[in-house]
Amino acid sequence: MRIHPRLFITFLMFLPCMTLQAGALDETSAAKPQILRQDSITKGYEPLAVGDQTIASAYLPQTLGIPRGAILLLHDINEHIDSAAIGILRRQLPGYGWNTGSIKIIRFTEASEQEPPATEEGAAVVDEANSAEQAETDEAAATEAENTSADNENTETADTTETAEPAEAEFTAITTAQRLDAALLKLQQQGHENIVLIGQGAGGELALKTLNETAVPVAAVIMINTGELAEGTSMTETAIPILEILGSRQKDTIKQAVLQRQIQMKTEQKTNYQLRQVNGAAHYFASSSRRLTNLVHGWLYTQFFEEEDAP
Repeated sequence: MRIHPRLFITFLMFLPCMTLQAGALDETSAAKPQILRQDSITKGYEPLAVGDQTIASAYLPQTLGIPRGAILLLHDINEHIDSAAIGILRRQLPGYGWNTGSIKIIRFTEASEQEPPATEEGAAVVDEANSAEQAETDEAAATEAENTSADNENTETADTTETAEPAEAEFTAITTAQRLDAALLKLQQQGHENIVLIGQGAGGELALKTLNETAVPVAAVIMINTGELAEGTSMTETAIPILEILGSRQKDTIKQAVLQRQIQMKTEQKTNYQLRQVNGAAHYFASSSRRLTNLVHGWLYTQFFEEEDAP
């Protein structure tokens, strides 16, 4: 089949336009995931100021109309402010009258507190799909870029300025204690009478340690699926109410650690400790979310309000 010369020339004239249009469509398609990602911010996401920096956090006010108090939730290691039981409780407890807050934890142990501050950006990789943590990652990246720029400027002026401070000295890492203090202080300044700490896994141990490190009064502690405590961390000296929640499908090592603490508290004749088991629940409480929330609220209600509401 022979192609007419005029048709061939016309095709060549329109070919660049078709290519440009295809390129524009490709760029639009590539941009869509970014736009969707920016719109899918964690419910209640609200950066928390810690000094002159900010950290990823989320806050939801109570929706019952009857304020019960405020709860600071601490996620497990390698998780984020909306993970597993922490995500369930922070979204459901406001309906029971509890204001909930959750903060991003980077370091869980004393040893890691001494590591270089650059780990905050790397730690956010595990929850990269969550845009709240991505915001904090972007913040850390921007700080690193500023430090790199400062390094270059210091290198260029090294011959003429011997007293210049190294760029690393300008960055101060936010410690875990500072994160917790800032979050608890915010709740205290809001006027909440009952402030509760709830932690899952490593967050449970961190909640227990915080009792001895913060000046903000804490009314109760709830630990969810928390394994063996680090040496030097104990609950026997704690006077406030403590609840441990254990999923029946947790690892045996976690079950043994929880049962050992229960025995220890009974041996010490401590009456402020209780253990509750959620049958069929694993780490994420996917099929037990409502039971978990009812258990937490019911226990807190018994501790603080049952006598007040009694006829």
